[in-house]
Amino acid sequence: MHRRTLLRRTTLPAALALAGCTAPSGEPDGEADAGGGSDGSEGVSGTPPIPMLEDPPEAVYLPGHRKSMRVLEPVDAGEYALTPMLSYPHPFWIVTANYREFVEPAAGRGVHLMVVVWDRETGRVLPGAEPRVTVSRDGREIDSRALWPMLSQEMGLHVGDNVDLPADGTYTVDVELPPLSIRRTGSLAGRFTDGATATFEFTYDQAFREAVVEGIELLDRDRWGQRGALEPMTERGAAGDEDGGEGNGDDAAGVGNGEPDPGAPYSRVPPADAYPGTRLVESAAGSETNGTAGDGVPRSGDAAVVVALLEPESRLADGDDPYLLVSPRTPYNRVPLPNASLRVVLERDARQVLDERLEPVIDGEYGHHYGRSVSDVRESDTVRIAVDSPPQTARHQGYETAFFGMEPVELVVPSS
Repeated sequence: MHRRTLLRRTTLPAALALAGCTAPSGEPDGEADAGGGSDGSEGVSGTPPIPMLEDPPEAVYLPGHRKSMRVLEPVDAGEYALTPMLSYPHPFWIVTANYREFVEPAAGRGVHLMVVVWDRETGRVLPGAEPRVTVSRDGREIDSRALWPMLSQEMGLHVGDNVDLPADGTYTVDVELPPLSIRRTGSLAGRFTDGATATFEFTYDQAFREAVVEGIELLDRDRWGQRGALEPMTERGAAGDEDGGEGNGDDAAGVGNGEPDPGAPYSRVPPADAYPGTRLVESAAGSETNGTAGDGVPRSGDAAVVVALLEPESRLADGDDPYLLVSPRTPYNRVPLPNASLRVVLERDARQVLDERLEPVIDGEYGHHYGRSVSDVRESDTVRIAVDSPPQTARHQGYETAFFGMEPVELVVPSS
């Protein structure tokens, strides 16, 4: 089945030609103090007029703009660290199985509330940490929900959602984090076994709305939809395409407007050549199906997929068997792709000798990956990485059409 038939395509507005980017005025329905009240909320903003591509490529692409946001001070929650971020409400896509659903923000007051959950010791962002937040004002609960795991070019992996707010003022956010269920190895082993709580506050007012809207950056119109990705919010000049862009170079792969911010780490995994062991190479059949990145890293659904076979002595290995490490990541910023379902199929002399599920893991050194110990792996064996379901993470613009219809990656164990 062609992947266009698998995706529930959303009809988006045509790309907007903008002379400027100012927030429209409006009054949300059903709010007693909406617009012009004593809380000083005249000119309440809904969704700013941002460019949306009508028919984006089915790959990672440059959106028409770079979002603006306010980054709050990190807060501690037991062993976890949280960096809250706020922006204007904006659209995103929820992914369920092979389908995506467009989420359009309601007009009126509100924020796009985001949280990066990370480990202070290693600086690693922690996939699988999906907190529940309760938003209140003056002791009255406004909203309570679990935040979506999200994938963004600027923020990397984070959790977030649009939250409607009734009026201007100071809001309190109480965060509940469950124990981390993903397997942890290396310096993360044995940690994050308990849940935790934290609290932070933010002020929502006209000054905030104006700042986040005026901070929107429009890219040159001829770059909208090009293959590439925006630079991480926390970095400048470091986006690069080490796992193989389309020959665009650093300039096309990154667009940044901020200095490094150690309070908001970015979920980048190591480059392909940083992993130990033996890198598996793509077979002729695999190359015909998926193609490879500039440095030989195979692609599937525009994801770069690094596969390495670690020696039995590796700390990740179980017993005397070698360890198969599979690291699917975005092709430009090296953001890991969690919440997927992957299997390894091992074949020898046209006979299948293994078909097992790969386990999601987060390691203090190698970051998020999928892996398992495998026995009796030999030179010239065919190793097929099959994707049963693509990454089940919500997507911001630029990622919503990528990482679907992911064909198996077919590799071989090279000779020594």
